[in-house]
Amino acid sequence: MKLLFIVNPIAGKGNTRKAVPYIRKFCENNDLEYSIIQTTKQGEAPQIVRDNCAGYSVVVAVGGDGTVLEVTNGLAGTDIPLGVIPLGSGNDFARSVNIPMGFENIEECLQIIAEKPAQPVDLARFNGRVFLNIASIGFDAEIIRDLHRIKRFIKGKGAYLLSVFAKFLTYRPKDVELLLDDKKITTKAFLVAICNGNFYGGGMMVNPNGSITDGLLDVILIKPVARYKIPILLQKFIKGKHLSLPFVSSYQCREVRISSPEPLVVNVDGELPLTTPVILGLTPLSMRVIGNIE
Repeated sequence: MKLLFIVNPIAGKGNTRKAVPYIRKFCENNDLEYSIIQTTKQGEAPQIVRDNCAGYSVVVAVGGDGTVLEVTNGLAGTDIPLGVIPLGSGNDFARSVNIPMGFENIEECLQIIAEKPAQPVDLARFNGRVFLNIASIGFDAEIIRDLHRIKRFIKGKGAYLLSVFAKFLTYRPKDVELLLDDKKITTKAFLVAICNGNFYGGGMMVNPNGSITDGLLDVILIKPVARYKIPILLQKFIKGKHLSLPFVSSYQCREVRISSPEPLVVNVDGELPLTTPVILGLTPLSMRVIGNIE
């Protein structure tokens, strides 16, 4: 087995680089060939993977969901499996494939990569790019957009809390048109999540009934909700208990087209790569991943 590790040294508040000695020790103790490449800036991992992945048995993303997203885009179109050592702040894709998270579980992650067979999973796509987990528009996407701005002035958890509080006070539902395969829905929306995986936002179970191997996208539509009910919604949202609420609907499809009178920011696995209109699709079982996939 020959492993290529793509390490994002700034993920997990910069602690990810501390994983490198553990990776080296594990590979050398188990007679595994390996290479380690550390990224130097956001957005470069896809090209690094494309330029270096030939001949490797597995390419391992070491970092958070952003690192997984970039490595996935580098691997798309190849038959090389993706491995994950989740050391970021969210690690939501790792939750969907039952990979243990955190620095204390590095050795267990390496053991999974060395011993578990790769399994095919569905791969979502948009605008020539791919993703494994969840895209969304609305309340949460605007929180992420504002968070990037606030982080210029406030660091850490305080920036996130301020972004959530400000959006709670100011957010207005958005007019959207959804075309789910051949089903058209025109509505005002508090939030729309287009899901391949189950979790986002650092463990919120947006898609409790979803599967990354069923060949379908799950679309969770939350219609306008009274402001005083938002805290209750978020509590249920975190635990995956929101689907029974009267203003929440779920659908399944292979392709989603989203349009809106005004451009709306689109969150893809914690990144903001585009605005509406957008087309999101799915290619079933088109990428291999190593994890504890049920």
